[in-house]
Amino acid sequence: MKQFIQYIIIAALLLLSLPAIAQDSTQIPSKEEVFPKITYDWVSYQMKISLEKEEEKLSFQCFFVNRIDSIIYLNLNRSGIELARVVLTPDSVIYVNKLEHEYYAGGYVFLRRVFGMPLDFDMVQSLLNGVDFKNFDDSLHRVEEDGKLYYVAPQRANRQGTVAIMQSIEIGERGIILDNDITDLKSMRDFDIEYEDYTIIDSIPFFTKFEVEMEADEVEMEVSLKNIRFNVAGPTAIRIPENFKEIELP
Repeated sequence: MKQFIQYIIIAALLLLSLPAIAQDSTQIPSKEEVFPKITYDWVSYQMKISLEKEEEKLSFQCFFVNRIDSIIYLNLNRSGIELARVVLTPDSVIYVNKLEHEYYAGGYVFLRRVFGMPLDFDMVQSLLNGVDFKNFDDSLHRVEEDGKLYYVAPQRANRQGTVAIMQSIEIGERGIILDNDITDLKSMRDFDIEYEDYTIIDSIPFFTKFEVEMEADEVEMEVSLKNIRFNVAGPTAIRIPENFKEIELP
């Protein structure tokens, strides 16, 4: 998969190096016309997750609530027992581990240590809603290969100039994202998410399954969704018990 994505990016660079040929721009829709957008204020769903890391397998559930551009709530449980709770805002991360009786409250350095990727609120929100990152520059270039449509960038930076990624996004019919392949250019860690089984809910196309692969960490994850709801407020509260120990990052 990685070699194919690299081929697509190289092909895009070669096309961009060719002399410009005058053409009717109305024949090629712009990225803004093609890419999906968030058109709701709230979304929630339940996830059934199967995770495999270095041949070790783990299954659990997660309840996800997102007030767009404001808060993300994640409740992880297994067989009805709450394992952990996470609340993200654009500026903060609160993580409460119910099994280990510990917590973290601070910035996004915690997620970056856990996943090895420079994640922020917008990136997490975008990935869990199947849309493109809005906090990154517009350096994606359109490439058509074997009847498939890709938008690729050998280097794409966030607006703050603190993160640079290599990225390839495959777009399907009706303007949905089928695959989003990301490599952090600093750590060279990769993150590939494939969205599947789209359905229409309240006139909104939305995936009901996704798969994640982090090749460098030998992590594969399969996620199925149910009870997808739009514009219905959900729980976002989190409490840190007094007897829990704070996680101190090195």
